[in-house]
Amino acid sequence: MGSGNRSMKTIAFFMTVLASSALAQAPADSVNHIVDSLFIRASNGNVMYTDLVQPSKKALADMGEIAVPRLVEKMRTEDAREMQTLEDIFKLIGHPATSYLVNALGSDNNYRRLLSARILGEMADSSAVDGLSRHVVDSDFRMRAGVLSALGKIGDRVAVPWTKAALDDQDYLVRTSAAIALGNFKDSSTVLPLIQALSDSYYGVRYSAAAALSAIGKPAVKTLLIHIQEPRDTLAFYLMIEVAGNLGDEKFIDLLSNLINSDDPFARAFAVEALGKIGSSDAMKVLRKRYEIEDHPLVISKIESIVIH
Repeated sequence: MGSGNRSMKTIAFFMTVLASSALAQAPADSVNHIVDSLFIRASNGNVMYTDLVQPSKKALADMGEIAVPRLVEKMRTEDAREMQTLEDIFKLIGHPATSYLVNALGSDNNYRRLLSARILGEMADSSAVDGLSRHVVDSDFRMRAGVLSALGKIGDRVAVPWTKAALDDQDYLVRTSAAIALGNFKDSSTVLPLIQALSDSYYGVRYSAAAALSAIGKPAVKTLLIHIQEPRDTLAFYLMIEVAGNLGDEKFIDLLSNLINSDDPFARAFAVEALGKIGSSDAMKVLRKRYEIEDHPLVISKIESIVIH
């Protein structure tokens, strides 16, 4: 087994060297042939050829920009393994591939367009932001969602206005992608739109908006303190209590101290969890005091899980 592995690695090494050395005088057809040959190995799922996968990916990446046009052609694939292989290779190639992928966003092949957006997000190259922005209002909801996801992963705040606007998109998956992306930007101007998104009709948007507010951190505290006292609906109210705990700011203790005495046992339970996350001595005092009079099993169990354990 050991000698077999060494032999396979030796073959992979020479394969990489030969492919690289052939490029100097290779015409376009030969380059395509080399790319095709390496890609077959790089995307091979047969366990017998496992040792060839990474060396083949590296060989393609080492070819650099000359390999990119042929790789872009392959992005029409519907095979998940090949999609992942292309993503891995483009990430290794890096910036030289960005402009080709941006151009592929306008392809007439939907698989190529969607994969381009996905890969650009994983590459996180800010030079792709302008090209991606042209597709935030694409007619295909999948493309809009993919582009927003990519913009969020890149994290350039120039994309914040487009992403905030997408919270009002007619498609729930696009709104979800927008909320997730805003969590990556961590921009204070997005706090109010995200609080409003806590009332979205789709649960994925609501929970993603709550996670985004939690990720924004301290800049979200002041606005949340105001709106948690005037919730638009019950679900948004519960989520704001949860976010207050995630933010962990002691400014919420007075408010949570009142909520822990609410007639709504679920509001009390959320307030207990939030105080537990804040974890200060003042928060613990509030929990112990409520424990003495609490009669709802859910709330009791929540307090016990914090105070006793």
